[in-house]
Amino acid sequence: MQHPCLRKCLLKITHFAGVHTSIQIHQTFHIFNVHGNNHTDNSVSMAMDRQDFDSYWKNTSSFASINTFITMNYAGLKDDIMAMLAGGMVRVNTNTFKNDFSTIASKDDALTALIHLGYLGYDSDRKKAFIPNYEVATAFEAALQTGEWSDIARAISTCDELLDETIEGNAERVAELIELAHDTYTSVLKYNDENSLSCVLTMAYFTAPAYYNIIREMPAGKGFADFAFIPRANAGHRPAMIVELKYNQSADTALQQIKANRYHGALADYSDRILLVGINYDSEGKDKKHHSCTIEEYVKP
Repeated sequence: MQHPCLRKCLLKITHFAGVHTSIQIHQTFHIFNVHGNNHTDNSVSMAMDRQDFDSYWKNTSSFASINTFITMNYAGLKDDIMAMLAGGMVRVNTNTFKNDFSTIASKDDALTALIHLGYLGYDSDRKKAFIPNYEVATAFEAALQTGEWSDIARAISTCDELLDETIEGNAERVAELIELAHDTYTSVLKYNDENSLSCVLTMAYFTAPAYYNIIREMPAGKGFADFAFIPRANAGHRPAMIVELKYNQSADTALQQIKANRYHGALADYSDRILLVGINYDSEGKDKKHHSCTIEEYVKP
C-alpha cells in the first residue's frame, strides 16, 4: 500500500501545483499500491522541497549501481533489460540472491539487486520484473549513455528527433529513424510480427513519455488503436497522435484503418490537432526489411 506520509506529500504537491500537474506527477512517478512495488521517496521529497517535479533518481547514491549491474556480462541480461525498456516483463529467480551486492554471480542476481535498489518493480504473483515508470526509465537511459551500450545509447539519442519529425509530418525521415531503431534493437528483440514492431516503436519513442501518456491497444472508435499519444499538461504545441502498425502490408493501409475505425475520435477531447500515423514493415519482397510511413493531420471541425 501507499505509505500515509507519501500520500500527504503528494497532496501537498497537488496543493502547490494544481490539478493538471497532480495528474502529471502520478504519470511520471506512477506510485504503485499493488504487489508491494516501489515508490520514489527521494523524488517526492525533492518535489516537495522545490515545489516542482522532475526525475531525481539520478541524484540518489545508488544511481551508479544501474550501470554496474546492467553491464555485467551474464547471458541474457542485455536481452532482459531491453525487453523491459520496451515495456515488457521478464521472469526472475530471486531465490539465488545472497543479499550481498559484492557477490553477484548471475543474471538473476543482477536483476534481483536492481529490484532491491528500487530500479525494477517486481510482480510477486508472476515472479517477473519490470521497469515501473517513466522516471525510472530515464535513470536507465542515463546509465546507458554513460555505459558500454554505445549502440543503444546512439539509438536513444535520436528519440527526440523522431518525435519532432513525426510532429512536423516528415514521414520519410520518420521511416529512416525507425529503421535505425530496428537495426539496433532487433539484435535483442525478435522482429517477426506486429507485436515485435510495437516493442521497437516503444523504444524508438523512448523519450516521448516526457510529453505524452502513451497507451498501447487503446479502445477507440470501432476497435483498438495500436498506440495513442495523449498530450500531458506540459506538451505545449505537441498534438495528440494515433499510430497504427502494419506488417507486410502498407503504411497507407494502416492510415485507412485509423480513418475507417475512427480511432482518432477517442482523442478529440485532448487536443484540437490530431496526427494520424501509419507505419509498415516489409519483411519480404522488393522492399524487404524496409519501413514506410504516412502521416496526416486531422483538424477538428
